[in-house]
Amino acid sequence: MVKRFQIQLFFLLSFVCSFTGLSAFNSGDSTKTVKPAKHYFKKTFYLDNYSTGNRKLDTINKVSKQLGSYQLSQFSLGCNFPVVTRDIYNKEHTKISSLHFLLTGNYTNVKLNFKGISEHNLTKLSLGGRGFYSDGKKSIFFVEVSPFITSDRGHANSQTLRLATTVLYNYTANEYFSFRVGYTRSFLLGNRYQLPYIGIRVGKLDKVNFSVQFPRVMSFNVSLGKHIKTSLYTKPQGGVYTFVNSDSLKIGNIYENNKLYFGRYEFLSGLRLDVQPSDFLNFYFSTGFTSNNQIAFFPTTHIKDNTSSYTSYYSSPIKSSIFLNFGLVFRFGKTKSIYNNQQMYDALDINNTIDSGDNAVTRGNGDIPVPATRISKINPDEITDLIETEDLY
Repeated sequence: MVKRFQIQLFFLLSFVCSFTGLSAFNSGDSTKTVKPAKHYFKKTFYLDNYSTGNRKLDTINKVSKQLGSYQLSQFSLGCNFPVVTRDIYNKEHTKISSLHFLLTGNYTNVKLNFKGISEHNLTKLSLGGRGFYSDGKKSIFFVEVSPFITSDRGHANSQTLRLATTVLYNYTANEYFSFRVGYTRSFLLGNRYQLPYIGIRVGKLDKVNFSVQFPRVMSFNVSLGKHIKTSLYTKPQGGVYTFVNSDSLKIGNIYENNKLYFGRYEFLSGLRLDVQPSDFLNFYFSTGFTSNNQIAFFPTTHIKDNTSSYTSYYSSPIKSSIFLNFGLVFRFGKTKSIYNNQQMYDALDINNTIDSGDNAVTRGNGDIPVPATRISKINPDEITDLIETEDLY
């Protein structure tokens, strides 16, 4: 009995050791090869929470009077992780370009608190992909496709499929300047829009920079060292969701208002603080004012095509409010060296600025290495980022 238990324990320990790479048979083997990293992007998971104050609506309009007041909170949970990385070499075995493909996912819950009607939880579920092509010199080509389903939670017949996408070209002139041009199909402004994407960045991504990325974000970013970053920013936030009119809001024709589309947009202006205690974790907190708020309800029966903007039955401006926003970002896995690679810095910035699910969640550039100010302060572990694994062979 004891001998049988010892044999089972031996096989169990052998399995665990082999799975974790701690086997005694190779722990002392100095000839064991180091497995090179496959990707330049880390696996990323993030949580983001956003909330506003409660504001009274116009008491003259009948619908506004029925709604009473407006308060919103939004929770997002998302991820993106690389699945394909290809480095392309010339005849001299010198890398000249690279290709990257990432899978993305996002779940968002928007909690609407209108005082005069029941609470609604509007959800959005997205699963998509994005690709990067870098020519190894100055140019990056980016394509992102993000189909998503919106619904009013608790109503099985409310699912609606939509598609957000972005195509852009990024030119990295040097470490102090880059620009982007392209196209985006977005719902951030509370409606379905086809918009140009225009961006410019002045200053170093790993130090101090000013960035304007229309229609995503405008920010002034300052790195205060390896662990702390701050930014002053303004950006739009919003979306289009499916809303079941279970409270019989008198919007449009009585026979057409059972299911509506709900659109919202606002502009956030505030201060953000990012803290990065390790290479695998950063958390952030931001606060400021949300202004130019607007809500609208759109019909679902009069939409003639899949490209034009929606026409509203009801819309109303919302008063300004203080907002609170905080989040956690987790990054996993080893990556190939990107130290002082300005093209990869811009690629990471694109990946972190354009979020999956079209929610305007900014994860921050915690995966761009911050240069040490003095040699004496360099951690020995950071030196490994300067060495490509392939250079050892």
